[in-house]
Amino acid sequence: MGENIQKTNYDIAKEEADIVDSQIIDILKQGCSFRVEAGAGSGKTYSLNRVIEWIQANKMSEFNKKKQNVICITYTNAAVDVIAERLQDNSFILPSTIHSFAWNAIKQYQSTLIRFIEEDENFQTDEGDFYQITEVRYTLGHRYKESGIQYLYHDDVLKMFCMLLDNKKFRYVFADKFPLILIDEYQDSYKPIINKFIEYFISTNQKPQFGFFGDAWQTIYQSNNACGLIEHDNLKVIKKGSNFRSAPRIVKLLNDIRPDLPQKSAIDDFEGEVVVVTCDDYNGIRRNDRNFKYELPAEELKIRLDNLTCCIKNNVPSEESLKVLMITHKVLATQQGYEHLLGIINNGLRDKQDPFLLFFMNTVEPIYEALNTSNMQLLFDTLSIKRYPITKKSEKVNWKEFERLLEKTRTQKAIDVINAVIDTKLIPIPPQIDGYIQLYHDAPETLYGTNSTIREFLDLKYEEFLAAIKFLYPEAEFSTEHGVKGEEYDNVIFVIGKGWNQYQFEIYAPMINGSVSIPNGKELSFERNRNLFYVCCSRPKKRLIFFVTIPVENTFRNFLSTLVGSNNIFTYTQFIDKLKANEN
Repeated sequence: MGENIQKTNYDIAKEEADIVDSQIIDILKQGCSFRVEAGAGSGKTYSLNRVIEWIQANKMSEFNKKKQNVICITYTNAAVDVIAERLQDNSFILPSTIHSFAWNAIKQYQSTLIRFIEEDENFQTDEGDFYQITEVRYTLGHRYKESGIQYLYHDDVLKMFCMLLDNKKFRYVFADKFPLILIDEYQDSYKPIINKFIEYFISTNQKPQFGFFGDAWQTIYQSNNACGLIEHDNLKVIKKGSNFRSAPRIVKLLNDIRPDLPQKSAIDDFEGEVVVVTCDDYNGIRRNDRNFKYELPAEELKIRLDNLTCCIKNNVPSEESLKVLMITHKVLATQQGYEHLLGIINNGLRDKQDPFLLFFMNTVEPIYEALNTSNMQLLFDTLSIKRYPITKKSEKVNWKEFERLLEKTRTQKAIDVINAVIDTKLIPIPPQIDGYIQLYHDAPETLYGTNSTIREFLDLKYEEFLAAIKFLYPEAEFSTEHGVKGEEYDNVIFVIGKGWNQYQFEIYAPMINGSVSIPNGKELSFERNRNLFYVCCSRPKKRLIFFVTIPVENTFRNFLSTLVGSNNIFTYTQFIDKLKANEN
């Protein structure tokens, strides 16, 4: 008689996941449109890849014969590249962003696009040449007109695609060309396009067939017209109930937050840990400025957070990752020491668009590291050269002097670093930066960034640029909460405080489990807070630490108690003492 073998968490979760993937393929075969609701850590990408593999193996001859394509739309170019790597050469499956897909679907209808522009001033440029429009193009996503060619803005392409979908003949050609459309991260899709797909195709049970993969609770880009949850009676819904990322204790918390999509943890070797650390032991004067009322003073927040991260690192294996999630860039900038820089270039920092920041990050700092560590390959790569740059004694002296200058000026102002580069003549200065340097000397009051001058900008301490650069690297310890969707870390400190009035977890989180009702007119605010709260809670694999920097009122405390248990709520002092005791 065989022994009963106890199934592991992984075995149970994998069996359930395999069943769900089989259900997806069955619905795909039936020709029905479907939505795969895949909670955090459930293996959404794995399911999408299974579908793509099945289509490649079973539909190639049929689709090639009819000269048809399967479209796989995803949110970023990086995700497009990942999918493309899994496809055969010249595959009939085409991965694409929504913008590229929309443009490829409409670009041949030039006369119609020209008419759209001529009839709607919202598509027209504020400046440009006086030639009549003879062609419409979409390249860099900036709207301008040159030599009679109108270049479209990103959103122009999506709006024109929607307008063409209103044309019955266009829909017929479109559906015949693309009989199957798969959409990854569906919840972030452009809402007007999804509405058109539902109106003209899904609600009428007509081709194309659609497969939506995503998670409505991970919609955190509502300001970008993201569609969120897609619902229709003709849409088959498959829910994935396994979690291959997080330990059982964290999955239990996620299930308490979201009981309509219960998950089973696939992790066997670690139970997991969830605690709340409050700052109710702080007796000093709290902040009273706009958006920061009742928050800890900036310096106190920095001290406590630095101390907390240090103690946690000392209590976990050295190879484990730790990420600190903070609600806004402004709070993070204060914590990390680049607040003034952020105040000037704002989104140019987050989007990596400021020319000086890029020059320092991609050229100056790698060269300094190369010189400081004698890493000639890094120097070659940064300078994009193949010839060894140091062949004479005089050249060696020059590069050594440059290293010495950088070592000195990196502790001074940004303009000092730029001057060091100019004086040594070893690194080419990009033309855009060269132009600003001339303005710094000749017209220092020239505006730069947000309500600042070029002098004020370049007179910033270089250490602010260094702090910002550190944040921009993927392995950075700190991050804004919006910047980690889709990411995972062993340990997460989720900072709940002030800084952005759109996110007030202490008010909206208790509405998640119904302990507080959602006020009329606040549904969107609740959904925005709920979704980001869920995203942050679902990032850790092993440990989740809620670090609450504002006073914890009874309603919020009761909510946190239901999630973690009252015995797992500590003041900052209590928790630090506990961690330090574990170290000894």
